[in-house]
Amino acid sequence: MNNRAIQAQKTKDKIYKTSIKLFMSRGFDNVSIQDIANSANISVGSFYNYYKSKLDVLYQNYMFADMKFTEFVNNGVEGNTVKDKIKNYMLFYIDFVTSEPYDFTKLLYNNGNKLFLKKGRAMQMLLVPIIDEGINNGEITDEMNSEEIVEFIFQSMRGLIFHWCLHDGSFDLHERADKYLELIIKSL
Repeated sequence: MNNRAIQAQKTKDKIYKTSIKLFMSRGFDNVSIQDIANSANISVGSFYNYYKSKLDVLYQNYMFADMKFTEFVNNGVEGNTVKDKIKNYMLFYIDFVTSEPYDFTKLLYNNGNKLFLKKGRAMQMLLVPIIDEGINNGEITDEMNSEEIVEFIFQSMRGLIFHWCLHDGSFDLHERADKYLELIIKSL
């Protein structure tokens, strides 16, 4: 990368970090693009050179998550059975969520965040072939197709994360997810 590209990436990173910090301290709806520009010591125009909107800033986190899940799957999801692999995949999801600052997680997991509805995200699609394998070998029910099963499992875990946020992170999310995934996966 040349110096200009390096500087551009630094500016984009600065805008991202400043935005997230403001979102966490004030709440997403209470932060304007002008607030972000002022805090990052840039112009509003510079913000728009890198992001289309505040929502676009959050979307960057989703792209990062998809990249992490791609790496995880490329390294091989551990498990002796398909059900073990599903559980390990979803526990990776829970651990990814808890690796972020709690306030950031609480910012994302709310009923106004429509980014969770985006279809075709790598995070969900990477689980489809694992489930297909289980359906094909008879380990998992064929009463639902793999996309429906992915949606069912992610809805369950997102609900648990939302519940964890409502309770201000007062319980061990990984431990609870492990327990609930056992029950969910048995039903498959």
